[in-house]
Amino acid sequence: LVRAGIIEPPSWYAAASHVGPSPAPMRARKPKEIVFEEDPLIRAYYAREPTAAFDAIDARTGAKTHYVRSFALRQLEVMRERKLNEREALEVVKSERDQERERFARAAKSGAPLDDADRVLTAPGDGNDTQSVLEKIQASEEEAWMANVEDVKAKLES
Repeated sequence: LVRAGIIEPPSWYAAASHVGPSPAPMRARKPKEIVFEEDPLIRAYYAREPTAAFDAIDARTGAKTHYVRSFALRQLEVMRERKLNEREALEVVKSERDQERERFARAAKSGAPLDDADRVLTAPGDGNDTQSVLEKIQASEEEAWMANVEDVKAKLES
């Protein structure tokens, strides 16, 4: 842009044009991979339940720990406290998760649903047979679409 005369040369341009780039390429060591103790347990969770990978993770500062990480941390805690191996601790935590799921389902069925913020080992809405607002909208749209398809089919057949 300076050579084409489009802009005026900045005050540092003359000095910078007399000094070429460094002949030696810059090299930096590759940083070590950061691995947390619960990482293998989290990977194992996603391997067992791949659909959990589609659940949103809130990365904001101070956000609640994601339920998959909470599950892995609880499994790690059980392994340490009870001196259990990974598989035995998994069964204990699965049982705790199932109890939490049942507690939320019972509360929802009784008409007094618990706050999803109180969940630790289950995903928001997990265990609720009731539909969310979005699911209700999607269901009504699906019904309207199918009714429209049936109307078009009837018109084409007649």
